[in-house]
Amino acid sequence: MKRHDAGTPPRRARDHARGVLVLHLLLVSASLRGATAAPGKAEALLAWKDTLPRSAAAAAGVLGSWATPSPQQPNANPAVAACAWRGVACDASGVVVGVDVAGAGVAGTLDDLDLSSLPGLAALNLSLNSLTGSFPSNVSSPLLSLRSIDLSSNNLSGPIPAALPALMPNLEHLNLSSNQFSGEIPASLAKLTKLQSVVLGSNLLHGGVPPVIGNISGLRTLELSGNPLGGAIPTTLGKLRSLEHINVSLAGLESTIPDELSLCANLTVIGLAGNKLTGKLPVALARLTRVREFNVSKNMLSGEVLPDYFTAWTNLEVFQADGNRFTGEIPTAITMASRLEFLSLATNNLSGAIPPVIGTLANLKLLDLAENKLAGAIPRTIGNLTSLETLRLYTNKLTGRLPDELGDMAALQRLSVSSNMLEGELPAGLARLPRLVGLVAFDNLLSGAIPPEFGRNGQLSIVSMANNRFSGELPRGVCASAPRLRWLGLDDNQFSGTVPACYRNLTNLVRLRMARNKLAGDVSEILASHPDLYYLDLSGNSFDGELPEHWAQFKSLSFLHLSGNKIAGAIPASYGAMSLQDLDLSSNRLAGEIPPELGSLPLTKLNLRRNALSGRVPATLGNAARMEMLDLSGNALDGGVPVELTKLAEMWYLNLSSNNLSGEVPPLLGKMRSLTTLDLSGNPGLCGHDIAGLNSCSSNTTTGDGHSGKTRLVLAVTLSVAAALLVSMVAVVCAVSRKARRAAVVVEKAETSASGGGGSSTAAAVQASIWSKDTTFSFGDILAATEHFNDAYCIGKGSFGTVYRADLGGGRAVAREAARRVGRPATRAGASARGASRTR
Repeated sequence: MKRHDAGTPPRRARDHARGVLVLHLLLVSASLRGATAAPGKAEALLAWKDTLPRSAAAAAGVLGSWATPSPQQPNANPAVAACAWRGVACDASGVVVGVDVAGAGVAGTLDDLDLSSLPGLAALNLSLNSLTGSFPSNVSSPLLSLRSIDLSSNNLSGPIPAALPALMPNLEHLNLSSNQFSGEIPASLAKLTKLQSVVLGSNLLHGGVPPVIGNISGLRTLELSGNPLGGAIPTTLGKLRSLEHINVSLAGLESTIPDELSLCANLTVIGLAGNKLTGKLPVALARLTRVREFNVSKNMLSGEVLPDYFTAWTNLEVFQADGNRFTGEIPTAITMASRLEFLSLATNNLSGAIPPVIGTLANLKLLDLAENKLAGAIPRTIGNLTSLETLRLYTNKLTGRLPDELGDMAALQRLSVSSNMLEGELPAGLARLPRLVGLVAFDNLLSGAIPPEFGRNGQLSIVSMANNRFSGELPRGVCASAPRLRWLGLDDNQFSGTVPACYRNLTNLVRLRMARNKLAGDVSEILASHPDLYYLDLSGNSFDGELPEHWAQFKSLSFLHLSGNKIAGAIPASYGAMSLQDLDLSSNRLAGEIPPELGSLPLTKLNLRRNALSGRVPATLGNAARMEMLDLSGNALDGGVPVELTKLAEMWYLNLSSNNLSGEVPPLLGKMRSLTTLDLSGNPGLCGHDIAGLNSCSSNTTTGDGHSGKTRLVLAVTLSVAAALLVSMVAVVCAVSRKARRAAVVVEKAETSASGGGGSSTAAAVQASIWSKDTTFSFGDILAATEHFNDAYCIGKGSFGTVYRADLGGGRAVAREAARRVGRPATRAGASARGASRTR
């Protein structure tokens, strides 16, 4: 292992204790053959096995050989048979000295593992299983022979026992990493004077690094990464003169790097990444001469990257200091660390030029200088890095051309130079790199045509060249990488012509971006089958034709932008079965009605503006509960504004301007708290109350959708009744109500009429006006006042339905009874009429 991320301990750290354990087992099991286990040892292991779940992995794996022999077998004595079990090692006298069932699929707990019955046990390895529960507690007497215990990579929890030194006083190697142990690291560990390695990474331990650990004089490995420890790096660690490996990355530490670490003369691995360390790099660390790996990435360190480190650490292989606040230039002394394989100085404030001497680091595999303030040209000497696999120079201030020598880097797999000021053409040599899998060069000034051979190595998985000045035809060579290509970004360039037919073979694409070029052709011929396609942006070109039906098969597609083209025809209703979240078809030539099926999509944004769409705004759009932006402006839509749109509680932008909408706007629309932008201009037939820019609706204005066939449904305020009433009794109830001098209530309802185009119809919105003796209010006012008949306004329930109270201001209140549905209405208009119900 050479390079490691902040969250991943180096392989040398993870495997150190395991390597020692394996070596130990090899030594103690040298006389395995022919040995017999002492009485009672086999029974203890079998008793523990019997408490474990009978998983298939364990039965077929190591534990499958753990069984009591039948009387007919030559070695019928379990004590004799145990030494032949897989994972069990015995010494010459038959004493069990090692148990290793790592990765055997063992589940269950360690509660019934009687370690006291194994007094000769020297090494216990139960790592890489699914064990739960706490640290082994079934120990009635000290395990004087136990030298190594590895319980890593399980699901064990609880505290690390403070009594561990009394139970296992001669322990040398302790590995409890990758579990869920919690609590503090016991200070009593300092009493384990023979400890050589403590590996507790990736748990839930807190309370800081105990300073007393500095008293374990023979400690060689200290691995505490991935715990929320907090606190400072103890200066007492400087007393660990045998320490070779320290990793306290991702531990929430807040301090400076103590100079005392320089006293640990044998240090080879220093991992301090992912903390909140401040201050400068200690000059004293240059006294160390054996450092191979140094990682202080993702902290808050400042000052300069010290050249002294590179001159002193001649064995240096990994240097990671990314994600800090370092300033100054990259030291030219870096050339002294000739064994460097991984160099990462990204995300700092480094300035100046990339030193040409960096080309002398012939062993480099990764060079990451991204996100700094580096300027000047990329040195041509970089072509000497023939072992380099990853080169990251993005987000700097680099200028000039990409050096032709990049074509000499035969091992190069990933090249990222985005967000600079590079210019000129792509070097033709890039097309010859046999192992190149990714080129990211967006946001530059690169120009010219893409080399026709680019991508013909068949290895490309990501190509991103957006926002440059490339011209000519789209690169056809990338089609040779069809089985691997996942990301293709060519947007914001000057590509022209049609999309190559072979792009239909890029069936594994996840993202395809070709927006804002000069491309043309039939949009339906661009794509074929792309089951993983998530993001498609072809906007700002001159594509024509109609929206293809087969795109409805792109079940993974969430982002579809086709705005600013010449696409005609209707929007396929089948698109309502997709997974679209962001749909932009604006500024095209689409016609016909908006499919109601779009309301079934998990949309957050829908933009259909500047087309030739007609018909009504589908009420089903109110079902798109996650909708944030809805723009239907600049079409020929008619009818009213559906009250269902007021259900869109997350919508902050609504634009219905420049259409032919008419009628009363639902009052609740102007009261939506989330709605910060509302544009209804350019619809002369609209009116509304307390909505800026709209004329107030007169008392005798119907709020229908403008179609003929309007009817009036007269509902009277009735006394409470105990049984179901027939329709024929309405007249009687009205008469009783008049005798009681109750105010008659008239509900005007606009009955929906079927529209003819394509055989589709839209549901009629409930639109009504209600008058009493001295009040005027609309059905929409009731919806607003009751927040769509929220239960908070319920004042009673009966066999006919639920009664709600609506306060309409000015001391006016109305009680409205929402009728229960009895059977399914024959038409949507019937459902709307039933929903109008009675108002009292």
